[in-house]
Amino acid sequence: MAVAVTGRATVSRVGRAASSIVVRCAAVFRPTHPIVSVVVPAHNTAEYIDDALDSVLAQEFRDLEVIVVDDGSTDRTYWRALRKAVGDPRIRVLRQRAAGAGPARNRGIGRARGRYLAFLDSDDVLPADSLSSLIESAERTGSQVAVGAFRRFDENDAWVPEWVGEVNARPLSGTTLESVPKLLRNNYPCGKVFRRDFWDESGLGFRSDAIYEDQPLIAQLMLAATSIDVLDTVTYDYRRRSDRSSISQRPEELVDLRQRVAAWMRTLAAFEAGRTSEAVIRGWYWTVYQTHMHWYLDNDAIADAEYWRLLRGALLHLRDREPTGVWTEVTASRRAALALLAEDRHADLLAFRDAGGYEPARYFSGPTTAGLVYDFPIDLPERSRTTEPAGVRVDHVLDTIHAADGAIIVSGRIWLHDTPADTPMNLEILMREDVDEAVEPRSTPVALIRTPDGGFRARLPIDDLEIGTFILAARGSVGPIDYAIELAEPSWVEPTSMELTAGDHRVTVRRHPNRFVPVRFDITPMYPAGTAASTA
Repeated sequence: MAVAVTGRATVSRVGRAASSIVVRCAAVFRPTHPIVSVVVPAHNTAEYIDDALDSVLAQEFRDLEVIVVDDGSTDRTYWRALRKAVGDPRIRVLRQRAAGAGPARNRGIGRARGRYLAFLDSDDVLPADSLSSLIESAERTGSQVAVGAFRRFDENDAWVPEWVGEVNARPLSGTTLESVPKLLRNNYPCGKVFRRDFWDESGLGFRSDAIYEDQPLIAQLMLAATSIDVLDTVTYDYRRRSDRSSISQRPEELVDLRQRVAAWMRTLAAFEAGRTSEAVIRGWYWTVYQTHMHWYLDNDAIADAEYWRLLRGALLHLRDREPTGVWTEVTASRRAALALLAEDRHADLLAFRDAGGYEPARYFSGPTTAGLVYDFPIDLPERSRTTEPAGVRVDHVLDTIHAADGAIIVSGRIWLHDTPADTPMNLEILMREDVDEAVEPRSTPVALIRTPDGGFRARLPIDDLEIGTFILAARGSVGPIDYAIELAEPSWVEPTSMELTAGDHRVTVRRHPNRFVPVRFDITPMYPAGTAASTA
């Protein structure tokens, strides 16, 4: 036994010595005044940390440092990070006893020397243009915070979440949370950059006693910022682990719910203490009522009496303090579930879930002046089973884009969210010039053929349009409800651009990794003025 103990001690001393040599050698070549410091808290992510660090080192933006804080890992996480540091002096690796992601981030911030702070969880990755997009925007505008779009991925797929369409469909420069309250849906530290002087002046930091320690903090920081840039660029790829080992991927656990409720209460208390405007608070309630609460209501753990009691207590506390107008964009299925929770109708909520209440299209009754009405198989007042007009969303898919007979042909489908695909709707497709909001865009209606399943085939007469950049838009009505949308394509559709020839014009079709950014058509003459072909 004594020999074994001595052996372990010797290995430990050798490891510490090797680590010390790596640190001293790297310091010789390490940048002393980087533009951005990327803080990476890490705990037992040996399987993923190489990908995370590689994604930072491969950034188009090179003037950076990476501060990895190993938070008491018991696997090879620390050593894998140290090995990366040997190959690139921009990486520093720190080690601490397990204290949580919050203290790990705080320690990294304390060692950071960059003009900006960015955060990366050690199982996620950054797209190659992430930091360049964020920092170039903040440098151009002088904003304190720049916020990009999120994308999620697993071993089989990648997708941009629905909420990104509410926040990151159009870029904004120098805005505020007051102007864009739904930014609170993006309540993560990652996928953003923060000016370091702004961060320090806020006097805020991450908590050490909660899973969701970041959410109240990010809300407070965005509330304090007087200038925020919102990008349509995807700046963060968030991994969904197939083994669900991430602490934020287990909403069925009571401890997770307790921590989530605590984060809600701290965020609301911060708003109340800061005399936050009702517009901002409504934006936050939209996130909680439309999304967060249903991670807990719509999983099997809701059958547990203690789980139900805790979630209901949180809802009643929030409802006592909600400002007017917080329900206008909450959809019918969410309203119904929250009404059953508030009224303590536990058995009815379980029946609602079993009957497919969270897939409401099958219960769609029709449009009225009040909104979209649903006949759920549970007794509820009409206000709790109606999506008001402000909450109505239009879904669409573009199936094909090609050239034929001197025109661009586009086919796809358009339908109201949470309704059957064959719901009758009036539809008009437009080609509209993509210009600044202060300029009146040129537009032209498009010849349209409808199909019974909500599909359409549109012919875009390119020769009728002037040179410029155009987007495809749709407008129409379903009963008394009007709608207008810009058409985009799924982020996984390839290629990201293609060249088409229509009549005497070249059309470049540009798609975007963020599936909520409108598809754009750049129209240029096939033969520039003065050439032989154009004067023949």
